[in-house]
Amino acid sequence: MENKAHALATGLFVLLLGAALVAVILWFRDDRGDTQSFTVVTRAGVPGLNVKAPVKLRGVQVGKVDEIRFDPADPKQILVDIEVDADAPIAAGTTAKLGYQGITGLSFIDLYDGPEPADPKQSVLQTRRIGLAPSFFDQLQDVGPKLAASALQTMERVQQVLSEGNQKQLSETLAQLNQASAGLNELIHDLRPTAQALPSLVKNADGLVVAGRQTLGNIDTLAKQGGELADEYKGKAAAIDQLGDAAVQMQRTLRRVELSLVGSADKPRQRAVLDDLSQAARALERAAQRIGDQPQSLILGPKPGEPGPGESGFDAGAKK
Repeated sequence: MENKAHALATGLFVLLLGAALVAVILWFRDDRGDTQSFTVVTRAGVPGLNVKAPVKLRGVQVGKVDEIRFDPADPKQILVDIEVDADAPIAAGTTAKLGYQGITGLSFIDLYDGPEPADPKQSVLQTRRIGLAPSFFDQLQDVGPKLAASALQTMERVQQVLSEGNQKQLSETLAQLNQASAGLNELIHDLRPTAQALPSLVKNADGLVVAGRQTLGNIDTLAKQGGELADEYKGKAAAIDQLGDAAVQMQRTLRRVELSLVGSADKPRQRAVLDDLSQAARALERAAQRIGDQPQSLILGPKPGEPGPGESGFDAGAKK
């Protein structure tokens, strides 16, 4: 009975060990069920990419790298065979690029959806081939020589700018700027009193502006009064003209009367009356003429005559 128990225990141990080995083998094989195959095509290198490297679609692992080889038809082209889950949503314009796993230097295939091709025959689902876009390091490798050449040119130009002649000229320019700054400080110091006096000048200017406005107002008032006075003078001048015309007409009438009355020279009384009337007419004519020459005399009075000998203001030289 004891031998049978040991045999049973040994048999169970062997069975459990075999099951564990099968599980380990399946785990290392990474059996993912039904898969679909694609080939990633590139003419650039695939550094850090190994067989069994993961294949991810938008960050989600959907398969693994099955084989890496050169294209027999074109040795410059590298073919990377990948196995992807059958239910993975591979689009017609899917594109691949190399992704890097941290600082380990290992890379993986990263798939992402690209634009759908215009020709359905060029679809990834038809050709089973996926193009590999240049990675960041590939682009950096291509641009690196250009950046280095540009950096060298920049250094040469900097050296030309910092030559001894340019340094001397720059030193002179800085010295001149220092002198100009000192002169500017002196000018600012001299202008400070003027700047301090500006507020009072502005106030005075405001006062002058107010006074100017008042003066303009007075001038407007005087202009209005002058216009009114001119209108009055015009009216009085018209009246004076009428008075002169009446005097002339009266003189003519008197002359006619005189001629009609004075038939002979043996009537002294009638001639005396007529002489008086003639004198009155002439006086009236002179008054009308004086008023016509000086219409302001109606308001301001007659203009005083020039002083005679013995009167104040008489100037014998001026009279001559």
